[in-house]
Amino acid sequence: MNPEQLKEIEVLQAMDAEARNRLAAVLEEKDYTDGQVVFAEGDPGDSMYFLISGRIRVEKHAQTPGSAPKTLAVLEAGDYFGEMALLDQKPRSAAAVAAGAVRVLRLSKASFDELQRTNSAAGMNVLFGMIRTSSDRIRRLSAQLVVYDEVGKAIGEAPDLQTLLDIILRQLAAASTADWGLLLLHCQFVDELELRSQLNLSLTPAQRQAVSHGKGCLGPLLHNPQERLVANFEEDAAFKPCERLGFETPSMLFAPVLHQGQVLGLIVLGGHERGQFDLNALNLARGVARQAAQAILNVRNREEQTARSRHSKQFVRF
Repeated sequence: MNPEQLKEIEVLQAMDAEARNRLAAVLEEKDYTDGQVVFAEGDPGDSMYFLISGRIRVEKHAQTPGSAPKTLAVLEAGDYFGEMALLDQKPRSAAAVAAGAVRVLRLSKASFDELQRTNSAAGMNVLFGMIRTSSDRIRRLSAQLVVYDEVGKAIGEAPDLQTLLDIILRQLAAASTADWGLLLLHCQFVDELELRSQLNLSLTPAQRQAVSHGKGCLGPLLHNPQERLVANFEEDAAFKPCERLGFETPSMLFAPVLHQGQVLGLIVLGGHERGQFDLNALNLARGVARQAAQAILNVRNREEQTARSRHSKQFVRF
């Protein structure tokens, strides 16, 4: 393969030309199609991979039989994965699945050991690069664990729905580095959105009314409810026809709160810098929105049961 391609891999950018040439000589180029498994959870760990193009989902199966795999991370071109195989050769702790067409460079454990033996500079470059970037991954996973833990605790302990929604928005915004956020719920009895929680953003009465009717950037989300990651709002084709409501920022992240295809609400996060959010922030928002959906249904069900009980007591009194 062309050694110049390795310059596109962040972890290898500090390599000198000789070390890059030696590494290129032992790498194997491989292509995968959408949904194809690069390696499965439990497979022997015998190689690591550098992602040249496309995206990789890192997935892990839950212990519950029949449950869907959980996406731990989404990797993009320039990243790497499966690196622990070079260190411990233990079975894979998660699966790597192609999200679209993918091209990777495979470095086997045997090739890495030989590289270390014949040219320690190339091998050490790989190791030092992994150490530098691993700290970022650990920080990101730690932040995600805190969010899931806090949201889970709030689901069990929050005294009311409003407290729960405030915690969800605050924790998600902090973990995703959002500058502001909104959490809206679909009203149960009228076809409107209700602004239930907001962070670092004050809306005018006119903006509140527009939001309640799903105007502006909310329109596409209500018509096609799916997660959206917007790196540059003004240039995004899906939102160009939309009316501007005045609170939009260059980076925006949208996560619908869904239950069986029904929109229960919307989480909207904004950032003042272009490209402020990444796919891992989107993945986190998706997971939190799923937690929120079940929690909202549970709270509403409790409120309905309380109201029915109160009504029954009043009826008996009369």
